[in-house]
Amino acid sequence: MGSKLKRDSAILWAKKILICSISLVILGFGCGLNIATAKGADPITVFYEGLNKLTGISIDWVTWILNGSLVLLVFFINKKYVHIGTVIYVLVLGSSIKAALVIYGLLHIPHNFFIELIVSIIGCILCFIGIGGFMSIDIGIDPWTAVAIIASEKTKKPFKFIKIVFDTATLLLGWAMGGKIGIITVLCAVIGGPLIQKSAEILDNLFSKMLKSSSEF
Repeated sequence: MGSKLKRDSAILWAKKILICSISLVILGFGCGLNIATAKGADPITVFYEGLNKLTGISIDWVTWILNGSLVLLVFFINKKYVHIGTVIYVLVLGSSIKAALVIYGLLHIPHNFFIELIVSIIGCILCFIGIGGFMSIDIGIDPWTAVAIIASEKTKKPFKFIKIVFDTATLLLGWAMGGKIGIITVLCAVIGGPLIQKSAEILDNLFSKMLKSSSEF
């Protein structure tokens, strides 16, 4: 009986890790499309892009180094915020962004505003789905959120306030370094929160049923 429980637990965790990884691939692909179309992106992606342009380091390495550094910072301040999903975030996101940029380049999509806008909107949808999936599987938080939570705890300020400050600072710094701010940036700011929340709710319900049915089997 004990071995069966251990096996079922291992299978359950393997499925959670797989779902988390797929969600982050989708997120990274969406971020990559938004960078490729140059119509703007969310604050963190603008920051990645800005660092890439400022340093000349490839976007995947920028993402790995930056997120890895944040995870180490969080670990040394309060390691309870570092979980397996946090590590997967570091490992998967940069590669997925880079893959999206490579694939977009190979497709030779015409430099047409409306075509690029449609691709950018698809990128946003992928981002919302990816973040929703990552949140709903709940095996860790991303390093940016972890830093914001710790800052909120240390300063005794509300998390929402800290998050707004972080997002604004990240966006402005990314733009100053050469990251692109545009219509997609505005779109993410206006409807990103509600759509991510809705995506997380739908996927949470879906994943719960999937994981429950597989464990019963």
